Formats: sequence, structure tokens, C-alpha cells
Amino acid sequence: MHEEVIPHHADELILEFRNWANLQNPIIVDENHMVLDGHHRAFVFKKLRFNYISVCKIDYFNENVQLRYWFRLLGKIKGTNSLRQIIEAMNGNLHQVDNGEALKKTLEENRFHCGIQHGDFFASVSFHKTAVNDAVNAYDVIERIQSRLMREGKSIEYIPCQSVQNDTFSNQLKTDEMIIWTPQISKEMVVDAVRRKKRFAPKATRHLIPARPLNVNVPISLFKENISLEEINMRFSEFLKEKSLRRFAPGQIINGRYYEEELFVFFDDKE
Repeated sequence: MHEEVIPHHADELILEFRNWANLQNPIIVDENHMVLDGHHRAFVFKKLRFNYISVCKIDYFNENVQLRYWFRLLGKIKGTNSLRQIIEAMNGNLHQVDNGEALKKTLEENRFHCGIQHGDFFASVSFHKTAVNDAVNAYDVIERIQSRLMREGKSIEYIPCQSVQNDTFSNQLKTDEMIIWTPQISKEMVVDAVRRKKRFAPKATRHLIPARPLNVNVPISLFKENISLEEINMRFSEFLKEKSLRRFAPGQIINGRYYEEELFVFFDDKE
């Protein structure tokens, strides 16, 4: 895994998987078994000492695999002063820019910088190389900033980075809401962190893949069995043959989640 998990989310999943009969969707991994999507499920399965988990394996450096990010939506923000004080206390610097496009360009050119959006105010945030010298450090700083703000009573939500490109979304932001733009790291930085056995803070990356399998619903009991990988893959293959498969174009909402990728959704024949 290349990201840490959120403890309370992991605890909730542990309770759920102790009672659930099926694993609905496979996690997404690359050819070297790096988890790209499904960190909490992978963590929980290991915690529960399951022997296996279903995966969808992809070529990470395929041009159709897109690396995106989770931005932080902060609430109960009266102004930028509190955040400015935290950043300055961490020896960081704010550099105001004209608009969102200018901020996006700045972050693309400076991969370890983050950004702030509050009303019409946009700024990039940088830290000295002694504090931030790689992609993991850059996200550690974000984690420290948001932890300080949460202790002060601010609320936080994780939003897809492309939300800020949506005029409707930006226009509907409340006066007490602020967005932290997270560092726009590269795939190479993600792989390098894994090779060095370092992990990013939770909710760092988002990955869009060419096509995503859903609704596989594998019985959890299968993952607990002490059998060979060859045997479980054979059983898994036979299990999937009993299902129907439907293809959906990008832009679907399934189980309350919006999917930007093409989907391959499994159904039991009786459905």
C-alpha cells in the first residue's frame, strides 16, 4: 500500500467485514501488487488474517490510467488568518496568485507545493527543503495542517480535485469554507515512495482506470480458506462464469458513488 489508512474508517470496516457475507468490489493494484484503490479494504483483510483478496490488476504507467488527487474542503473558516498562522509557524510561505488556473499551473510546476482557495483568494504554499524534500513529506505537511485546524474545531471533507474546475461547485462554496489544494505529485513519485517503503498520508491519490469491475460480490468465506493461489483463482474463475456482465459508459452513479470510468458490472443471472 502507498497510503496510510484513516483509523476510524478501518475500525468500521473491520466490524462490517466480520458480519458481511461478500466482498462487493475488488481492489485495484498494479503489476507489482501496489494498491492503488482499496487501501482500507486491503488493510482490514490483512488485519482479519484473511489469506486472499480479489484484485483488478492494471498497468500503472498506461497512459489511460490517470493520477488525480483528493483536495480538502474545510468548514467553519472565518478567514485565512488561522491557516496563515499555522503555515508561518511551520516556516511555510504563501504566494498569492490571480485565480484557480494560475494556482493549478503553479502546483504543476512545483510538485511539493500545496494551495489555498478561499472566496476570490488563491495562493500557493511552499516549505523549506529541510521540511519538505519529497512527495511523502509534502503530504505529511498537509496532514499536520489539517490536524491543527480540526483541533480548532474546523470541519473537513475530502473532495475530488476536479471539483474546483466546476464553476457551479465553486460558486456554491460558503463564505466559511476553504479548499486546500494538495500537492500534484506524479506516478513516478508514488512508485518511488513504495520502493522506499514510505507511505503517503490518507486520501492522497485518486486513480482513474480505463475500466472498473463492480458488483463482483465474492463470498468472504473463500478468502479465509487455506488453499493455494492456483486453487482460489480457479474457484474465482468458476464463480464469475456463473454471473452476467453488463458494460456501462462513464458517468454512472452506482450505490451513491459517481464513476468517471467505463464500468463492467457483474449480476447474478436471476437479477
